[in-house]
Amino acid sequence: MRLTSIALKDILTRFRDRRALLYMLVAPLLIALIMGAAFSGQNNGDSPIYAIPVAVVNADEGDLGQTFVDVLTDIAVDTAEGKQPLFALTALDDPQAARAGVESGDFRGALILPPNFSAALQSLDAPRARIRLLTDPTARISPFILESVVRRIALGFESAALGGQLAVTQATTAARQGPALAALPEALAAVQADFAVADAARQRIRLESRVMGVTQEFDIMGYFMPSMAIFFLMFAMFAGTRSILEEEKQGTLPRLMTTPTHPSEILLGKIGGTLLTGLLQMAVLVLVSGLVFGVQWGAPSGVALLSLGTVTAAAGLGALVAAFARDDNQAGILGTFISLAFAVLGGNFLPARNLPPWLDGLSKLTLNRWALDGFIALSLDAAPLSAVWPNIAVLFGLGAVFFLLALPGFRRRFVR
Repeated sequence: MRLTSIALKDILTRFRDRRALLYMLVAPLLIALIMGAAFSGQNNGDSPIYAIPVAVVNADEGDLGQTFVDVLTDIAVDTAEGKQPLFALTALDDPQAARAGVESGDFRGALILPPNFSAALQSLDAPRARIRLLTDPTARISPFILESVVRRIALGFESAALGGQLAVTQATTAARQGPALAALPEALAAVQADFAVADAARQRIRLESRVMGVTQEFDIMGYFMPSMAIFFLMFAMFAGTRSILEEEKQGTLPRLMTTPTHPSEILLGKIGGTLLTGLLQMAVLVLVSGLVFGVQWGAPSGVALLSLGTVTAAAGLGALVAAFARDDNQAGILGTFISLAFAVLGGNFLPARNLPPWLDGLSKLTLNRWALDGFIALSLDAAPLSAVWPNIAVLFGLGAVFFLLALPGFRRRFVR
């Protein structure tokens, strides 16, 4: 079949080009290794930590719960930008919402104050207050900081409660006994009672700290290897579809159009060759990174379908640019701009979760974000295939839309 012959010819041409092989295979592996080495030590404590996102659910029926929150809010640390709050607190009413926020990564921890917090500190007859602290298992430092600070504040509140109980007991004893020396035995007995009160007040608060989920080490190569594979795949797909314009400029495509082969077969063969090249590129990167760097890509079926979806979406976008660009130079400029913009927005250089909210919405319009989120779910979270079906569906959908939009341009340009 002529279509298959054209596709295979383009694949062989691409893989016989040493510069193309360096660009498609060596560069992603090398850049991923360099970035992995550079970022592996970023949490070494050299940079100050501040504005740790924490959810607070203050269910206390008294005033001391708000005082506890105020103390937590007022803690500040010195940074290059000056004094900054150690915690960025978000008040919530629902403990389940706070828990969900920690599980989704929106908060590094959640502090839940019980309804009887004030009562437990103001009366020894009330049950002990049980503070609940939920922390993010993926964070290494902030949960330890949060738990240490909350524990110290709780001890301070216990000490204040202890001091208040002692003052009340001593005042009652003095009023009852008077200054007479004859009352010395009774006074000593009162002091002993004071210590009993102190021992009871010492445990008026109970802190329960719980790590949400299972703690695991962040695999830096498991992030940057898929990231760089997607990044360089975009360039390869734009280069593959741009080759149609290069052949048009060189005159080989018009001569090919004069053969008995139908123009639509020629275009489908060229695009099919680009798709197969991208699949081979992804397959080699997955195998080599797994064998050499030990990258765990996850469920093979999920990786295969996600790779196919990513290649389809990237090739479709490249075809759309090639269909409406004036020439191969303009297509190259547009392709480079789109590849870099999508890489920045899609999280190929830095995690997309660090983007501000107004950019997060734009990020989800890029194929890079959907592809990278899917690969990370498979690689770092060991998610099953079912968890990445939405990502796969979106990528295939984007590819279909791009190809449909490119079709009128190709028909107008090449099909007579």
